[in-house]
Amino acid sequence: MSALIRPERLDALLAPWMPDAEERAFVVRCIVGEGPVHHRGASYTLVCLLGLLLEELGPGEGGAPAGESLPVPIRLPPHLARGDDHDYPLTLPLAPLTRLAPEGSPELAALVDCLTDGPPHHALANAAMVCLLDALFARARAGAGAGGAETA
Repeated sequence: MSALIRPERLDALLAPWMPDAEERAFVVRCIVGEGPVHHRGASYTLVCLLGLLLEELGPGEGGAPAGESLPVPIRLPPHLARGDDHDYPLTLPLAPLTRLAPEGSPELAALVDCLTDGPPHHALANAAMVCLLDALFARARAGAGAGGAETA
């Protein structure tokens, strides 16, 4: 499995959302260096496929879409939690999720909770995929505005 996973590929994909190389390396390590091997391989595959689709759509404008995002909390068991809660350096964009649930709704809060819960390799892979989906939706909108039909 380790021959299949190339962390530098994820590092390059996450750069628009995480300009700090050390923070990015930490998140990449959490996604593809922690947890069961089948999770690492599955997360790597899905994030890379979304990255390939993004590349296929051509260059976007100005990196990562700028919109509201929420922190991905570092969830520690109660006996290990000390002081203020801490967050991972990757955030979760809300724009793609508001396609499924209205902004400010309990449904949206539940989606966010589901995506950010669990061990680091789950929560960060989910956040990375939502970042890429956000960029894909932005490129789709830009393409529709440049000559395609606008959808409601």
